[in-house]
Amino acid sequence: MIMLILNPSIIVTMNRTMQIIKDGYLGIEEGAIVYLSDKKPSDCEDIIRLPGRVILPGFINTHTHVAMTLLRGLKDDVDLQTWLMKYILPVEKQLKPTDVYYGALHGIAEMIKSGTTTFMDMYYHEIEVAKAAADARIRAMLTYGSADVFFNVTPEEEFKKAKKFRDELQELISSRGLEDFLYFAYGPHSPYGCTKELLLLIREAANRDGSRIHIHLSETQSEVDESLKIRKMTPIEYLDSIGFLKNDVMAAHVVWPTDKDIDILCRRGTHVLHNPTSNLKLASGIAPIPKLLEKNVNVALATDGPASNNRLDMWKEITLAALIHKGFLRDPEAIPAETALKMATINGALALGLENRLGSLEIGKFADFIIINIKDALESTPFHDIYSMLVYALDSRYIESVWIHGDELYKKKGGFKTIDIDRTREKVEEIRNRLLTEAGVK
Repeated sequence: MIMLILNPSIIVTMNRTMQIIKDGYLGIEEGAIVYLSDKKPSDCEDIIRLPGRVILPGFINTHTHVAMTLLRGLKDDVDLQTWLMKYILPVEKQLKPTDVYYGALHGIAEMIKSGTTTFMDMYYHEIEVAKAAADARIRAMLTYGSADVFFNVTPEEEFKKAKKFRDELQELISSRGLEDFLYFAYGPHSPYGCTKELLLLIREAANRDGSRIHIHLSETQSEVDESLKIRKMTPIEYLDSIGFLKNDVMAAHVVWPTDKDIDILCRRGTHVLHNPTSNLKLASGIAPIPKLLEKNVNVALATDGPASNNRLDMWKEITLAALIHKGFLRDPEAIPAETALKMATINGALALGLENRLGSLEIGKFADFIIINIKDALESTPFHDIYSMLVYALDSRYIESVWIHGDELYKKKGGFKTIDIDRTREKVEEIRNRLLTEAGVK
């Protein structure tokens, strides 16, 4: 058997037993993990020794709009409506497909560098995001943001766009052999951005073809208040009343669920995608994550888009998720470090329906992982608990390399294997200048 063997000081598996392997051996062959043990394989002498290093599963960013790197810092510290209506939407109207490609590629580089190996996206010209992901060789679940209410079109017209994107994505996957890298999901924007008719068209299609559904849900207090005013139901109650919520639904934000809403999410097996930084920055609030976890709702982590975060660094989200709920609830046990790390790895894989392929280091799963240099980290001394160290003491600065499908795509001392980052940054700056001129935004 020909395989690459890595021998780090610590392997953090994130498997069901949360196994930690000291001085372990990780074997890779054809993009998958084929060996994992604390014993040296007998049939392999070519071993890469990694003293003072930790291997950890790659992070899974379950909700973002990655091409919005183009709008990062366009306008901050204003209320959501001013931010969206006066700045973001006028500029987005000027976006061309190639703009989205380069904005996405730049954001993907940022994600890879900070440890993300899989992401889920929702945006316009989404096939361009797919092309960027394909070129970068990162894994992605991709959704076109359907919103017949916003775009003032019929439900049927808007649903055709989602089907067109699905067909284009499948063609890209087939032509480039990307079945293990790119995945499709439906992306109705929200209960207020979609008519009931569109939501039902998507629900019926997902039932037929087995695709998952990615939606914004109960993000703000005003969204919930408006739903109660119009329908006498919360957004979650409304979706449940039309048979929309199932265990294939991935709901972003869920900042304002009632206790009844949480029971519904638990009963339906719906997944929650927690965006702590974005929720704070846009003053949406603090999601009741401990309550959701107590009810056995699967909660995964995400950054949201880089215009409302303003970073795509999942390690930052892990640390914040572990801290914010402690302070808000005045309970130091609210979200333990180990739980926060699960939300960024195996819980993310479960949300995407890819738990048999991603999210933990186990034989048979894809070889997607990051190598962390704790030898050079002053914060790693003294060593007591690996989860505590990773979540509270370290950050993405200590990522030495990032591997996807057994391929070292980023090396701190060597840069990116698949992305020309200098050209990408130049293109993003050119696009930014043109967009602001065309939109008349100052």
